[in-house]
Amino acid sequence: MPQPAEPAAAVEQFDCPTCEVLAGSTCRTRGGKVASKYHPPRFMLVPQLRAELEVKTPADRGPGRAWEMGPAVDAAVPEAAT
Repeated sequence: MPQPAEPAAAVEQFDCPTCEVLAGSTCRTRGGKVASKYHPPRFMLVPQLRAELEVKTPADRGPGRAWEMGPAVDAAVPEAAT
């Protein structure tokens, strides 16, 4: 399967089941900072990334810093397994 051009963009199409952030936002730590990598249950929603062990948060999203609101994005509906 081809890899998405930007894994972070593909992952951020979905809400995170672990930290409950909405689509369009990076995952967060318990302390409210931007996580250094996305939570596995979230990137497992992207079929092309299911084999990955981790998907790192891009540096421009500011991992390790306090989270700031970004632009709103429409949530995608996960594809049903066939």
